[in-house]
Formats: sequence, C-alpha cells, structure tokens
Amino acid sequence: MSIFDQMLAKSMRGSSDAKSCPRATQDLDLNLKNRQDAIDTKMYGPANPQLDESGRNQQFWQKYAELFNDTVENVMMMRCGNCSFFDRSEPILACIEKGIGDEADPEMAVDAGELGYCQALDFKCASARVCKVWAGRVN
Repeated sequence: MSIFDQMLAKSMRGSSDAKSCPRATQDLDLNLKNRQDAIDTKMYGPANPQLDESGRNQQFWQKYAELFNDTVENVMMMRCGNCSFFDRSEPILACIEKGIGDEADPEMAVDAGELGYCQALDFKCASARVCKVWAGRVN
C-alpha cells in the first residue's frame, strides 16, 4: 500500500465503510480544526491568494521562500493544486459537495475555491494555497 493510500485510509478511520467519505469532508468542526492546525503548524496560506497579483502577500511568500531556502518565484509554484496529497477525484468532490449540503450551492462552492481534499492533513483545501507539507506530483 502506497503512502498516499495509507494516509487516505487513516483519514477514513472511524467510518464503517471503506468507500465512505473522509470524515473531515462531512464534519465541519473537524475540518475547521484540521485547517487551523495546518495554518498554525504547516504554514497553510496565504489567507487570500488573490492578493498575490498586487504583491500584498509578499511577506508571506518571503517567509515561505526562507523556509525552503529558495526563491519567492519558485515557492509560489508549490501550490496545493499541484501537490501529490491534493485529491480532486470525482468521489472526493462528491464527498465535499455532500458535506457542504444545503448551506450553499455545493458545486459552485467547490468550483469557486477549486476545493480538494488534502490527504496528508485531513481537510478540504483550496488549490491556490500552499503548505510546508507540499510534495510535487510525480508524472
């Protein structure tokens, strides 16, 4: 079993069915707790990726570049959307939409944030953000 399969299995513990949705996609409190942990300990951010174009996230990116001993330009490419742990498979997207329920238009919410599920940190995340657990995809 690959490390990614092990992490997904770990996130599904407590489910009675192996094909169940990861708990954090259904439990808002758990998702928020795990996301806050990612912000506090894994440098998940920036808070508003749309500010990248105006340079208003420069301080975040500079700290991130220092962490990886790399350039700002390079670390800005290390997004959740191209991380090996980021899952936007059809079953996961269906889980995320199911978890959003009637609170909003689930499909629009998933698409607007390009939401996916982080298998490493067990929470719904946006493709435009980063964290220090990032692992590039192997093609």
